[in-house]
Amino acid sequence: MRPGFYAEGPLARLSREFGLLGPLGDTMEPWMTAELDQHAAAVRDSIAADSGPLTRISLSRYLDGFMDGCRERGWHSSCDGYDWETLRVLAVCRLAKEHGFVR
Repeated sequence: MRPGFYAEGPLARLSREFGLLGPLGDTMEPWMTAELDQHAAAVRDSIAADSGPLTRISLSRYLDGFMDGCRERGWHSSCDGYDWETLRVLAVCRLAKEHGFVR
């Protein structure tokens, strides 16, 4: 296992859980691809403005803060469909996979 890889860290856990939804594979609807691209860009911009480069640690910190905000607003992931929060979490999971932070 490479240094810094946490098999049960928040990125790995959420990527596995949200990966069960299916849209992180190679075949996505065009609207989903566009939505996730926009969310991923917003996440990268937010991290760059706050802490600099996109790393496993910066992405994990972003995810922690985002999920804290979601819980404070009473959001939960049991809704049908893809709401804004679900799309943001999926974009974080996709970024984590694309950058090799999770398997």
